[in-house]
Amino acid sequence: MSMKKIVAGLAAVSMLAAVSAQMAFAADAVSLTGDKATATAGSEFTLSFKLEGVPKAGINAAEFALKYDEKALTITGIEAGKIVNTEATSKEGLEGLTVFSTDTSKAGTANVTYAVALDDSAYWVTTDGVFLTVTGTVNEGTKDGTYPVDVTPIDRETHDGSGENVGAIYVGNMSGDKVTTYDVTTTAGSVVVGKADDTKPTEPKPTDTNPTEDTTGAGSSGDTKVKKGDADCNDTVDILDVIFMNRQILGKATFNPQQFKNADLDEDGTITPAETLDVMKYIVKIITEL
Repeated sequence: MSMKKIVAGLAAVSMLAAVSAQMAFAADAVSLTGDKATATAGSEFTLSFKLEGVPKAGINAAEFALKYDEKALTITGIEAGKIVNTEATSKEGLEGLTVFSTDTSKAGTANVTYAVALDDSAYWVTTDGVFLTVTGTVNEGTKDGTYPVDVTPIDRETHDGSGENVGAIYVGNMSGDKVTTYDVTTTAGSVVVGKADDTKPTEPKPTDTNPTEDTTGAGSSGDTKVKKGDADCNDTVDILDVIFMNRQILGKATFNPQQFKNADLDEDGTITPAETLDVMKYIVKIITEL
């Protein structure tokens, strides 16, 4: 994906709150499950991850990482699966672009960020199926065995300078100022090298077991330390902060002093669309600091 397209897609996501109608959704549980691939040392493999239990409301945002043994495997690419409606990217106009961004620059980790700016749920993930497909190579000299590819929270600080990584996998739905996150159960994929087939299957593990809904973005006003980009004051910089910043710009939300300090990245006394774009760039690791 070109840098121009990524930036355009991020700008589209930052305008989601402006074009969305307010809707309320009940929290549900979804599962992200990897399959099994077989390969030999030095050969290529293909591994799919399915999203199941997709609620009727649909999903238009997700953020997580894939972890694997870099001594055994090298991931060369990640492609959006069939349930990710690629027609959104061809729809005319800026808001028609879908962000499906991956970062495999760090061996052993692949970060995945997905978001759709269109308010029309026909362009969201609305059915179960393959969410993404991983391609890679088994490194030369890798011993026979089973090598898992785990689904984990994204490898990124909760906010710039926090020293703490994001602690939950995010799969959810954003519409207007209504944000719903879903319980996520994950099952690791695996690459079986050689004839190894006697390993126990990976048990599903629950993550982010307390789904939350935040309709106000009020956050906490008691903490005076500035956490750049954390507009909802929940100690994590993510897609939700872009929504709240955009609503503040449009006059549809009123930030408390702490929220304003966190969102005013350049400390000039105003919050601008350029700052919401910087937050999105930070989320998908185009930039590393805010």
